[in-house]
Amino acid sequence: MNFATNLPEQPINSESKFKETLRENLRFLKSVLYLTKKIFML
Repeated sequence: MNFATNLPEQPINSESKFKETLRENLRFLKSVLYLTKKIFML
């Protein structure tokens, strides 16, 4: 029973964790930049 052939290849767990962390860091940086912009526009 081979049902995994049509599925996209799963990334290695550590790799996906790494990408997740990167995404969260990017979101955090963007929000920080947005807040600093808002503060400077006051």
